[in-house]
Amino acid sequence: MPISKIKNIVILILLVANIMLLVLLIPLARQRQKQQTQAQEALETLFTQAGVQLNAGQLPDTRPLYTLEFTPDDSGALPAMQALLGEMVLMEHDSTRYIQTYSSAVGSCQLSRGSVLTAKLQNQEPVADLTKDLSGLLVRMGLEPAGVSAPQRVRAGVYRLTAVQQMLEVPVFTAAVTATYENNILTELKGTLYFDTTDLVRTDDVIGCTAADALVAFLGSRDTLGWVGATVNEVEQGYCRADTASAAVVRLVPGWAIYTDTGDFWVNGITRMVSPLVW
Repeated sequence: MPISKIKNIVILILLVANIMLLVLLIPLARQRQKQQTQAQEALETLFTQAGVQLNAGQLPDTRPLYTLEFTPDDSGALPAMQALLGEMVLMEHDSTRYIQTYSSAVGSCQLSRGSVLTAKLQNQEPVADLTKDLSGLLVRMGLEPAGVSAPQRVRAGVYRLTAVQQMLEVPVFTAAVTATYENNILTELKGTLYFDTTDLVRTDDVIGCTAADALVAFLGSRDTLGWVGATVNEVEQGYCRADTASAAVVRLVPGWAIYTDTGDFWVNGITRMVSPLVW
């Protein structure tokens, strides 16, 4: 048999196989869509009966996130400090080696083992766009910003804005830094940032809960929280830091931030425990 005919037969077989596969998949896709719609309607009904407004159709897809751990290395922060303070940076440890102080001609920054930093800056250049400047600074420091808030006026000429760090393409809600600008000049940074995550590991195979499960847990904790709101505005998947036996070890637990009309809350995706979200 000529090779051309063999090729045509193979192509025909593959075409028929693909058509049969589509015939099987289309009903399954429709069934999944129907089940998803029914679940959304049931969730909205549950919240409506509780007097809370929720648009379940706008819930984001759930990503498979696991509990993570890593141990930041002191040396991992040096490139970030050089991006913040300039190449000529002096580093000193305190007597306990818990706090490192970085200093240069343009300011100083204290960084604890818990990744909490406080930076005082001077001799900086004024900038036109505060949000863009803070986002660019974090990138130069080797970090991925998940987002930067709009500047909030403190007093005449003084504004503050907050940036949240991102890991594995989702925000880490407990890794956020607040910047202060005076007359469009960066003067201060305060918050928590993780500079060295090279040894990031998954601790187990338990996947965090879905957005729907988080919302049900949140509604069930309404009285305990003392929440008197009436609207869930948005939910967002991400990580928060959990307690560990050693301050040197950072454990990140997956879960959901729930933004409402009267406050923000965190639902632990592993335990379903609900607490106020503290930035």
